[in-house]
Amino acid sequence: MNSDLQELKAALETMRGELDEAKAKLARLGQVVRINEREDGELRANIYCTRMVVKQEVLSGLTAVHIGYQPMGGMVWINRAEGENRRALSLGMNDDGEPQVQLTGPDGKQRVNLFCERDHGTLALLGPDNAAGVVARAHTGGGMVAVLQPDGRARAVLMHHEAEKKEGTDEVQPVTELIFAQPDGKTVLKLRADAGGGLVSAGMPGHADGVVMCMREGQPSLMLRHHEDASSIHLMAGKKMAMLAVRQGWVEPGKASAELMAGDFGSSLVLSEADGTKRVDVSAMQNSGRVILQDEAGREAVALSHISGSHSSLAMQGVAEHDCVRVLASKEVALMRLTSPDNVDTEMTSMVHGNDPKVMLRQDKTPLVMMGHTEHGGVVCAYGRKEVTGGIASLFGGPMSGVVSVSAQDGTALLTLDGTDHGGRLQINNDLGFQRALIVVHEENALLSLNHTGQTGISALASDQGGFLTLHDEEGEVIQTLPNSRDGGADD
Repeated sequence: MNSDLQELKAALETMRGELDEAKAKLARLGQVVRINEREDGELRANIYCTRMVVKQEVLSGLTAVHIGYQPMGGMVWINRAEGENRRALSLGMNDDGEPQVQLTGPDGKQRVNLFCERDHGTLALLGPDNAAGVVARAHTGGGMVAVLQPDGRARAVLMHHEAEKKEGTDEVQPVTELIFAQPDGKTVLKLRADAGGGLVSAGMPGHADGVVMCMREGQPSLMLRHHEDASSIHLMAGKKMAMLAVRQGWVEPGKASAELMAGDFGSSLVLSEADGTKRVDVSAMQNSGRVILQDEAGREAVALSHISGSHSSLAMQGVAEHDCVRVLASKEVALMRLTSPDNVDTEMTSMVHGNDPKVMLRQDKTPLVMMGHTEHGGVVCAYGRKEVTGGIASLFGGPMSGVVSVSAQDGTALLTLDGTDHGGRLQINNDLGFQRALIVVHEENALLSLNHTGQTGISALASDQGGFLTLHDEEGEVIQTLPNSRDGGADD
């Protein structure tokens, strides 16, 4: 009996010990798992611990999820089911106390790294051997995404800034840019969008601005630039003017160029030679058109122009200091003037005004020859020089025959040779223009008459009756006659 009681007491002691141990474990478990009852009667279980491990098997299985605590904060590890490098995902804090998420490849190298840096989010996508491939970062007023080559240099960058400061001003504007680079990091392509418009810049390493296309305030432009600045092309289209410029070099002076413009003013084409000297200027504006060829001094060597409804003209200066050739055609007159390259006062002018044609030769401003017309035909006048008391010789057409007239410098006729409907006639006048000698042919007859102060002095007539000569006194009265007959007779 006592023996049974002792065994029972021993069993109770053992049970009491196990119960105390169970209570202790429950107490410790109660510190980790706490069940709270809400006001609505719902029970809530909370777990408080420094580390939680989820295994494939309860006792000896490999860890699948590890939730724990580190000095910088909490962490979560998620592992692969197999492999040498099982760590796949890590959530925790970095050395700066910033949250960080890392995805790891089967080789144990990072593939994704997501973390905060100075209150900005950063994402890095990596390839084998931790080589960065893509980096994305948010910053104040925008963000940036960069695509990298294996050595870490950026090959393409997309960025946005909400408040970029405009150059030379205190004004700010939002800007978005996309940049492409070569392996050495030098930019070759750039796209930009800001408050003023868009821009595309393409080139080659060390020369990013080979092609620039932009849109600014409704004014698109395109620029092509040789990488050695050997040549360039500028194309612009504005509201009031469009322009195309082809240049030797960039924009510096002293180079060959061709500029084509069109706008509210009309249109123009300007050509310059290799040293930058403007040589050709073609323009169309205000109902007119002009073609100008210039010399090295910028003077108009050749100018061809037309003004609608008014006139057309051609002026050629050549190498002289003045126009050597000028041609004009208008509603009223057509004119051509040729001027000596050595003397602007020596010229030949041909002109038709209405139905009146004229030609004039001048030397040192002095008229030498004039050709024109009269009521009955054309006229040619040759003028003598004034310093040698030169006269005027004229040849013109009359109603029945031509006329030759020799005049004094004041226009007084001194000699006239003309014709009638019966024959020719020669008149010789004194210095006052009064006739003093007359030779006339009338059909088969000829007459010679000489006078003095208006009174006949000698008259000679040849007719079918023979010759007849008369002598007159100072009053013009006949004082002597000389008949001539075939039988040799004579009459008083």
